[in-house]
Amino acid sequence: MFEFQLSEMQGFISFQFEIMRSIGLKLILISCLLYTGVMSAQTPEREAATPVLNFRDTLLMAIEGGKKVVFHPVKPKQTLFSIARYYSLSLEELYNYNPQFRNDPTLRTGTTVKIPLPNRAILRYKTANFRTWKYVPIYYVVQNGDNLYQICKRHFDMPVDSIIKRNRMRSEQIHPGQLILMGWMDKNGILPEWRPARPAAVSNTLRNQFNNEKQKLKEQDAQGVCFWQRDSKEKGDLYALHRDAAIGSVLAVTNPIYSRTVYAKVIGRIPEGYEHNIELILSPEAARKIGAKDPRFFVKIKYLKQT
Repeated sequence: MFEFQLSEMQGFISFQFEIMRSIGLKLILISCLLYTGVMSAQTPEREAATPVLNFRDTLLMAIEGGKKVVFHPVKPKQTLFSIARYYSLSLEELYNYNPQFRNDPTLRTGTTVKIPLPNRAILRYKTANFRTWKYVPIYYVVQNGDNLYQICKRHFDMPVDSIIKRNRMRSEQIHPGQLILMGWMDKNGILPEWRPARPAAVSNTLRNQFNNEKQKLKEQDAQGVCFWQRDSKEKGDLYALHRDAAIGSVLAVTNPIYSRTVYAKVIGRIPEGYEHNIELILSPEAARKIGAKDPRFFVKIKYLKQT
């Protein structure tokens, strides 16, 4: 009788142990899943929050044609796409300020990219919640014929005394090439609303241009994968990057799924680093017009090439 009770008790204890072990394994599994979920949710956020520039960088500024421009220092793995997005520019605008990249869009570490800077992007004075690590310093590069009063009053609408104190200058005397700290820019970049609205490109005008250019250039047919920046909020510009099409010409891009065609202006070449099967890069506005949903989709192209 005693042996039976002992055996029964051992079985009960073994059963309880199996239950506890099962529950423990489930808790461990749930904990792992929760941890993985949290980490996977945080990783993209950290990557997305990684700025193109930080407080250790320096933006050099000049005045060209009455407009402020800064010279972005290129870092490893940066592309024209990432820089354009950081400053809320379209690729077309970026090429207008940097025409040297139209035929060779490859960026090399240490080179600079010229960027138009809106006044709203410049923090001229430190506020109560100013934190050095949140901003990139902006230095004006003194040119021949500059004087401190002209720089402060005409270009920045700031008191001369404030700039003298900020830069610990002994007098108003300056010389060409001198760097003067004029303000700061948020390390997260420029907001789209800080730039003037872009006029929408008229597709009919581009179609007419395509038909007229066919008389002078050789028409080519191609098909393949088209890439576009799906997360971009850029609107209004219809442009493309292609390996062979004449720069400045117009090409016709058709999405065969919806039988939609858009005409876009060729503004440059496809940068190195893209897969060879990428036949075309389209602006976000042009891609949306032909119903693009995925970052890569199949298209048919008619483009013009020098004979």
